[in-house]
Amino acid sequence: MKRIIISIAIIAMIAAAGSMAILYIGEANSRLLGQLELVEKAYSEGGDTAREIALLSRSYKSLRRVLGIIADDDDVEELGALISRLLPMLESDCDEFLAECRMIRSAAGKIYSGELPTLDKIL
Repeated sequence: MKRIIISIAIIAMIAAAGSMAILYIGEANSRLLGQLELVEKAYSEGGDTAREIALLSRSYKSLRRVLGIIADDDDVEELGALISRLLPMLESDCDEFLAECRMIRSAAGKIYSGELPTLDKIL
């Protein structure tokens, strides 16, 4: 009987840790996407886009370590590479700046959806 109780407790702890990880990634995504909206707004309105990009980059760097532990490293590094390309694109007055912002949104969504427990991942 003790083994069953211990097994149930271990499964409950694993489920709780997984749920906390998903909540953390969701919160981190909303923070990054909120900062990305500020970048897009500054770019569209002719504001201080370089400063907003620096704040976005700083937000990503603060979240990168924990995201690297929870999520797939390749996806996290892809997100970082996309963010690091924003400032050079801005400085070179590239037409694809907003497209790069959409790719950042997609990469952040990929990290979040990659951690959700779906039936196809379980099977």
